[in-house]
Amino acid sequence: MLTSLRPRRLAVAVVATVGAMCMAVLPAAATQQSPPAKAAAHPAVANSTAGATTPFAVYEAEAGTPAGGAAVRSLTSAPTTQYSSAALEASGHSYVHLDGTGQSVQWTNTTGRPISFLDVRASIPDSASGGGTTATLNLYVNGVFRQALNLNSLQSWVYEGNGNYNTSDDQNPADGDPRVFWDESHTFVTGSPIPAGATFSLRKDSANSASFYDIDSVDVENPPAPQAQPANSISITSCGAVADNTPTNGAADSQSVDSRAAIQNCIDQAEQQGRILWIPQGTFYVKGTAGLTAQGITIAGAGLWYSTVYRDVPVPNSTPLAALFDLTSCTVRDFHIDANAVSRSTIGGDGGAMDTTGTDWLADGIWTQHTMSGFWASGTGGTVKNSRLTSVWADGINVNNVSLGADSGNDLTVTNNFVRGTGDDAIAINSVNYNTNGDGSKTYYNPMTNVTVSDNTSIAPWGGKGIGIYGGSGHLVRDNYVADTARYIGLGAGRFGVNGSDLLSATVTGNTVVRSGGNAYSQGQPALHIGNGGDGQNVGTVDKVTVTGNTVTDSLYDGIGFSTSTNTLLQDNTVNSPGRNGISISPPFYPAPTGSATITGNTVTGLAPGTSAFVNNSTGFTATSSDNHWPPPAPEGPYGGTPAAVPGTVQAEDYDTGGQGVAYNVTSVNGNANSYRADGVDLDNTSDTGGGYNLGWTGPGQWFRYTVDVATAGTYALDLRIAAPTAVTGALHLSDATGTNLTGAVDLPATGDWQTWSTVTTRVTLPAGRQVLTLDQDTGGWNINSLAFAASSDTPSTDLAAGRPTGESSHNDVYPSSNVTDGNQNTYWESANNAFPQWVQIDLGSARSASRAVLQLPATWGARTQTLTLGGSTDGTAFTTLKSSAAYTFDPSTGNTVTLTFPATAQRYYRVTVTANNGWPAAQVSTFQIWAA
Repeated sequence: MLTSLRPRRLAVAVVATVGAMCMAVLPAAATQQSPPAKAAAHPAVANSTAGATTPFAVYEAEAGTPAGGAAVRSLTSAPTTQYSSAALEASGHSYVHLDGTGQSVQWTNTTGRPISFLDVRASIPDSASGGGTTATLNLYVNGVFRQALNLNSLQSWVYEGNGNYNTSDDQNPADGDPRVFWDESHTFVTGSPIPAGATFSLRKDSANSASFYDIDSVDVENPPAPQAQPANSISITSCGAVADNTPTNGAADSQSVDSRAAIQNCIDQAEQQGRILWIPQGTFYVKGTAGLTAQGITIAGAGLWYSTVYRDVPVPNSTPLAALFDLTSCTVRDFHIDANAVSRSTIGGDGGAMDTTGTDWLADGIWTQHTMSGFWASGTGGTVKNSRLTSVWADGINVNNVSLGADSGNDLTVTNNFVRGTGDDAIAINSVNYNTNGDGSKTYYNPMTNVTVSDNTSIAPWGGKGIGIYGGSGHLVRDNYVADTARYIGLGAGRFGVNGSDLLSATVTGNTVVRSGGNAYSQGQPALHIGNGGDGQNVGTVDKVTVTGNTVTDSLYDGIGFSTSTNTLLQDNTVNSPGRNGISISPPFYPAPTGSATITGNTVTGLAPGTSAFVNNSTGFTATSSDNHWPPPAPEGPYGGTPAAVPGTVQAEDYDTGGQGVAYNVTSVNGNANSYRADGVDLDNTSDTGGGYNLGWTGPGQWFRYTVDVATAGTYALDLRIAAPTAVTGALHLSDATGTNLTGAVDLPATGDWQTWSTVTTRVTLPAGRQVLTLDQDTGGWNINSLAFAASSDTPSTDLAAGRPTGESSHNDVYPSSNVTDGNQNTYWESANNAFPQWVQIDLGSARSASRAVLQLPATWGARTQTLTLGGSTDGTAFTTLKSSAAYTFDPSTGNTVTLTFPATAQRYYRVTVTANNGWPAAQVSTFQIWAA
């Protein structure tokens, strides 16, 4: 699913219940007027100390008061498709929808300080042909109109339908399946600040032209005054840079001045003179495809609310873009970066904000929006802190060992940053082993070491993880708050694809992961994941990951998932209200054929019916478990609590509860219809009549159990609803609780496709009462939708052999074995002459109970005696003697008929072996009948 690294622009990663989020934690600015505070988060984790300490608060729309008919819209269950929705991409997975005049959402300023600056995360409609629209939305303070806020959808609304899944270049609404619903617009409050205790609201009035306004959240703060130009600095205006104060609102001002050359000139002077580069108040444009390069200097602004460098690339663009800033051993602080990019690739004008390398570099108080990545940084001893990254097309903060031609990434720190709405990982430790060059050669890099990611807030990435740890050793990921991933893993510790470095040690501690995981690629991804394969390739080593004291709440699917990894310590973690299982080894699409972990002191609460605190779907992964606090595993029982009735239909997806090794045994977990069953084993959406789900991914040695109530003892016709691209010999059999094979091996015909369905009929004899039947998979390559049991029409007058397939040792001329079941006494099988013994057999398709065989020759033939034996077999290989060898006379006076009786037995194959015939030097049979017992 992922491409090779540098540039790493794609990531793979995916809510259950939602709730009001009052004041979420946000990042600190370089200077602040009021003391910072750790704000309360989701109620389930209100006491969490994880996340960034910030001078501003987030008011979630769903925590406000809707009025005038405005409606709260929330994600109320796990998504059943791989596609996005506005609720899925919203923070808190909930928002307020305004679509009528007079509708509004209101909050009260409970920050204890004035509000003079707002950042609104909202969505308005795309244009009919794509490319976005602009509109205003009115702000009211204490019920009085204050100002119109500018909103736009110019840098949102891309489409994944028509074969465009997981891309962000398609702006054609006709393709359907939209994503990237949210964007952010910020402004100072006109007039006096909103006082503490006052109400403020966003309201759709008649002048607000968009057909709807979806409000996700509002960030509120009271920024300090602009900073003054520092001593020993050069202002970019002294080199000819010109500010443009026309609001961008999603697009560049066509009348703006290109200040790129002037800014680069000032950078060069600052490097030569050892001075600071100063970016004063205003928006300064860098036009075209070239960026800015600096080495060994400090670049400072008047504050991230005041000083902006805006990248304006002609779109559509065909020239590959470097970052806006290429920085080596620099300090950057206190300014804002924005861009006009409309997608995350070259054609959309998307380049990174800052590519950084060198030693002891620093980024402090930078606000980045609408660029490819925020920070793409390597080197030694660098730090990103106190920064905001919102509505970024790809990675927010990616520390790595490849940026700007480096080969190392050691002792890097990412701390106290706020990241929201990224199209790739919000924060990533990205250790690359090698990259493949254009000529096929490979460039290798040093594995990353000792990276610290601490006290950050990562919210609502729409296309990646909240935090990804990809390879290296010695990393510390501590006290971060991750929430509301739209599709992918919330926090993952593993390796990035085939060219990533192995992960040889890391500590993941004190983090809070809320409403995370997702259904990208229909995979049902866990909220917290340890192991390889988290990004598309199940390769490489993940070893010695220590995961302690983390809290995982309201995961969409499994709370904590393991794929292949060794020597993991999972200790003292808490999983609250998981959408599926609490802790799962080898969950769907994350195989763990081998591995080891110590699992101790963990707590799982709030399990849903049919889910488990701990499941191990792998026979090769050794999990040592002790002193954990969770309910005992559920015993085997009928799915839904009530056994299926026989006669009646048993749906294949309704196998018993109890988990791996109890209710089922699978060698891998692959199902993509994970919303139906908590274990998410091997279920697939079916196209068969009636819809629902079928059981797939069959393989030798796998089995599924079904508890049934049989009304009456007897033989039942068993109709198996199956699909198989090609014919499968010995596909399955049904057994009882003692392991007795009830059907014999059942062959399946080719239906032509995995979702082209047909019915195969066999027979099964059952006692009355409650019992457990096991569907054993003997050979893979088929799907099954249902097992229908009906009272059998078999009676002693039923010829079970009529029309059934036959086999033979040989045949002479035009006398094949198929003649013995065609119902015509005048056609016959004759073996090769002068070569005894010879045999002919019938395949009933499944084991059928019988006690009588009837053999005939043509009625007009003269009498003859044949010496023969009758045998039976369930598998066509090992035969049991039903009638010992004896001479039998076929006499025309009795219709040339011989009847063989034997004790009732259930066999699939019945075979007559002839060793002598006094009437012709070959074996001869015209009719071979098997009569039901």
